[in-house]
Amino acid sequence: MTKEPFQKHNKPTAIVIFGGTGDLTQTKLLPSLVDLYIQELLPTEFVVIGLSRKEMSHEEYQEFAKVSLANKGHNHNQKVIDEFCSHLRYAQGSFDDNGSYERIKNELATFDESISQCTNKLFYLAVPPQFYELIFGKLKESGLMDLCNGEDSWSRLLVEKPFGKDLATAQALEKQLCSLFDDNQIYRIDHYLAKDAIENIIAFRFSNDIITDSWNKEQIESINIRLFETKNVSNRGSFYDDIGTLRDVGQNHMLQMLALLTMPKVDIHNASSVREARSKSLQDLCVDQLQSVTRGQYDGYVETAGVDPDSETETYFKLEIVSQSESWNGVKFVLEAGKALSKTVNEAEIIFKSHDDCNCSFAEETHKHNNVLKIVFSPEQKICLSMWVKKPGFEFVLEEKELILSSSEVKEVHSPEAYERVLHDCIVGDQTRFVSGAEVEAAWKFITPILEKFKTLPLNKYKEGSGTPIV
Repeated sequence: MTKEPFQKHNKPTAIVIFGGTGDLTQTKLLPSLVDLYIQELLPTEFVVIGLSRKEMSHEEYQEFAKVSLANKGHNHNQKVIDEFCSHLRYAQGSFDDNGSYERIKNELATFDESISQCTNKLFYLAVPPQFYELIFGKLKESGLMDLCNGEDSWSRLLVEKPFGKDLATAQALEKQLCSLFDDNQIYRIDHYLAKDAIENIIAFRFSNDIITDSWNKEQIESINIRLFETKNVSNRGSFYDDIGTLRDVGQNHMLQMLALLTMPKVDIHNASSVREARSKSLQDLCVDQLQSVTRGQYDGYVETAGVDPDSETETYFKLEIVSQSESWNGVKFVLEAGKALSKTVNEAEIIFKSHDDCNCSFAEETHKHNNVLKIVFSPEQKICLSMWVKKPGFEFVLEEKELILSSSEVKEVHSPEAYERVLHDCIVGDQTRFVSGAEVEAAWKFITPILEKFKTLPLNKYKEGSGTPIV
C-alpha cells in the first residue's frame, strides 16, 4: 500500500475501545486522540465508544476522560477538551457477554443515524492478551466487523502486543485471526515502530549515501541494541512474572529494531515492501547463530507483590548472535535489556571495522581505530559518530572525537507520540508501522527456543541500581 495524504481519508469514523477505562486508554489513547483532534487529524465526524465493566453513563464517561487528561498533564484549553469529550460515548459490559456487543452495535447505529451515513469502524483491543481469542470470536459472531464493511467504508482491528507467548500460541492466534478477518483489516501494534526516533533508522540508512555505501558486512563489525531501565517491576509483578524481559521487549521491540538496521533498501513509501523486508531480516535469524545467552534477575524481585517467591523469571538478558545470513555473514548482533539498572539506555550502536594500518605515531602501540555510530532513541534523540583526528601538538598522535546531531536543536517541530501515529495510521489505512503475521511468526521462531534454553541456564543475581550486569 502506497501512502496517501490524510485529507483523502476524512470519512466519518467510529472508534470502539475495548478496555475503555483501563490504564492504556487513560495514559495513551485518550491523550493521543485529543492531540490528533487539536491538529485536525481526526475525521470531522467521529465518535469514540469505550467499553468497560463499570456502570457509567455517557456523561460520566466524558467526565472520567476529562479527569484522565488532566492527570496526564494535558493543559489544553478547557473548551477544546470539552468539545473533544462531547464525542465520547460509553457501553457497559464484559468481553464474554453477548449483550455488550449488542450495546456497541446500538451505539454505532445511533452514530450512523445521526449523520445519515454508514461510517468506518475501528476496534481497538486495549485489553490483556488473554482476552484476544474471546474478543476475536465475539466480534465475528456479533457481526460488528461486518457493519457497512465494503460499502465504501471499512472495519479495522487494532491489536496490542504481546501477540502470543511462544511460537505455538502465536501461530494459533494468527490462524484464528486470519480465518475470521481479512489481512487488510488487521493492525498488529508494536508501538516502537511508530516512534520518530526508531523510524529515523530508515531515513539515516537510506537517505545518506556516505552511510548507505558503508552499511554492509564488509564494513560493519557488530550491531548492538540496548534497552536498560532504572525502574524495577514495581506494581506490575503478576503481569511481568508471566512474561519476563525477553518476551516483554526482546521478541518485539528489539527484533523490530534489528530488522530495520539489517533489512535491504526498499521503497519506504510502500507498506508491503517494508514489511516484507523486515520479515526477511527476521527469518534470517536462527538459534544456531547464538554465540552466548545470559539471563539475570535483580535482588528483591521475588519479594514484589504478585511475583512467585520461587520465580525464575528473568529481568535481564543478553544475546550474542553471529549472523550466517548471506547479507550479514560474520557480523555480530548483541541484544541486551534489563530492569533496575544504574542508568536508562535506549540505543543502537554500530561498530565499523578498522583498517589494518592504524596510521599511529611511532610512540603509540599499534591498535584498532574503529568508527562507532550510536543512535540514541531516548530520553533524548541523537546520533553520535566517533571519528579519529590528530591531537593538537607537534607529534602525529590520534585521538577520538564525537560528532553529535541532537534533536534538541529542532524542538519547535512537533514529534507525534507513538500512539498518535498508531491511531492516525490505522484510520488512513497505512500498515507500514504495523507488524505483519509473517514478522510475528519469524520473531517467535527465533525466540521460543531461547526461552526453552533459559530453563537450563543459571539465573544470575544482580543488585538494583547496578551497572550492566556482567553475569
